Amino acid sequence: MSISVLMAVYRSEKAEYLQRALTSVWDDQSLTPDEIVLVQDGPVGDELSAVIAEWQQKLGDKLNLIVNESNIGLTKSLNKGIACIVSDFIARMDSDDVSHPLRFERQVAYLEQHDDVDIVGGALQEFDDENEC
Repeated sequence: MSISVLMAVYRSEKAEYLQRALTSVWDDQSLTPDEIVLVQDGPVGDELSAVIAEWQQKLGDKLNLIVNESNIGLTKSLNKGIACIVSDFIARMDSDDVSHPLRFERQVAYLEQHDDVDIVGGALQEFDDENEC
């Protein structure tokens, strides 16, 4: 089974959060996704652009970057991303989320074992800039 991660990023988001989110999706997972679909919702600053460029270099065609010329909002941006995904499963994340290292492995295994289930979720733990709960 294949899995794609769908994220959107907007100019007001912090570059270090996007960096950590992408690391948690690609470097830290026990089951690496087949692709990351990242929708850039309008122009972003230099710091976010640098993070995106770094990940484009690292992942090549495993990072599908969709760039909106102007901000169209999260829902429309995600719908543009969904239209590009051909994987069996979509893992949705915000650009400031950090996924547990076993997230995709556990969620895909559950979905494969339960044909009657279409959507799974997970718990969350909030943290601040210092990663404190």
